[in-house]
Amino acid sequence: MGKETTLQAFPEDTPLLCRVRSGETSGDHIQTVLCYLDWLRRKRHQTDAFEYFRNEDEPERIALFEETLELLESNPELLWRTAYLDRRFEVLLYLMCESTSCPEQKELYRFAICGREPIHATATATQGHPIMWNDAGTTRRIYDALETLEFSKVARHFGTEEFSNQSLYKKSDDRREPTALHSYFCELKEFYRAAAAVGNETIVVVD
Repeated sequence: MGKETTLQAFPEDTPLLCRVRSGETSGDHIQTVLCYLDWLRRKRHQTDAFEYFRNEDEPERIALFEETLELLESNPELLWRTAYLDRRFEVLLYLMCESTSCPEQKELYRFAICGREPIHATATATQGHPIMWNDAGTTRRIYDALETLEFSKVARHFGTEEFSNQSLYKKSDDRREPTALHSYFCELKEFYRAAAAVGNETIVVVD
């Protein structure tokens, strides 16, 4: 199986995340909610939101779906406060870190794509990767670091000898690849801009 990275913003102290952080509930509940949010985005609410779990018979999962809908009632914009980096997360992180000599900026770029810390020692995604978390303060610092970073500065490190010598996940030397990287870079910046503007915390899931 391949690896892809998804990011999602949540209000501070969202009950689900608090339960996962305390070890009260498992990390797969976060993935369950992310899958439901993705379904709702694709449906654009044109389908009954309850249709997704109409035949669900596990009370705990039904409660999760209902909790998600309640969260969206008070925070409807959360449905779109997400980012998807596909398989390009490692290449993009390398190029961003190469664009600066400042250790603090490099660290914040790593937080942006990899998360600052595991949300809980036992919370993992389906393939076993830790589910990572940035608190609201870190999310704001990430945005501040990304705000003035332009893709032209990032892209100049693509295709260099140093780049060619790196062992990066799904690295491509295709000359068209920077076009795709640019799209994901812009999505990443917009994600942190939107999350930081309202004081959200952020989740990073590699799966």
